[in-house]
Amino acid sequence: MNFWRAIAALTAAFALTGMSGLAGLRAETHTLASSGSWKAFGGTTTAGRGVCGISGSPGGRYFGLKFFKGDDTFVIQLQVPQVEKEAKVPLSVRFDANPLWTATATGFIFADGDAGLEFPINASESDRFAYEFKNSSRMLMRFDAGGYATWTVGLEGTLAVSNAFTSCMRGL
Repeated sequence: MNFWRAIAALTAAFALTGMSGLAGLRAETHTLASSGSWKAFGGTTTAGRGVCGISGSPGGRYFGLKFFKGDDTFVIQLQVPQVEKEAKVPLSVRFDANPLWTATATGFIFADGDAGLEFPINASESDRFAYEFKNSSRMLMRFDAGGYATWTVGLEGTLAVSNAFTSCMRGL
């Protein structure tokens, strides 16, 4: 899923449902850096809240890492073939030969109708996660429920976009 497609779908949904009072609300984000299939972006959400993120679709699988102003966590979002809203899916993530990360993702639906999973990375773990993400060559993600196939994602280019993401976060 493309981040810009999601924003366009949300805008179209507002227009189609006649929510004219919300017509002035729209996301204002822009690309800060791109390298390979990865992009860093920053700006504001449809509610005017500051946001910085990294997104990519290496191998055709959307992965998004987002930080919202005022939060003390990152949010990881993944596109999946199907999901029940609010379903809990245990998963594990490993960057190269680094220690295993474990989390429980929650099912949701993106604004464009695509199925997704999301899970937080706590502030106390964010430095380690960011370091491994930007300095590794691959990410392996296994899902312990839901019948999803294991992901192996190339991380080439994440170092360049991670630096722009960090600068964006500092500016919020």
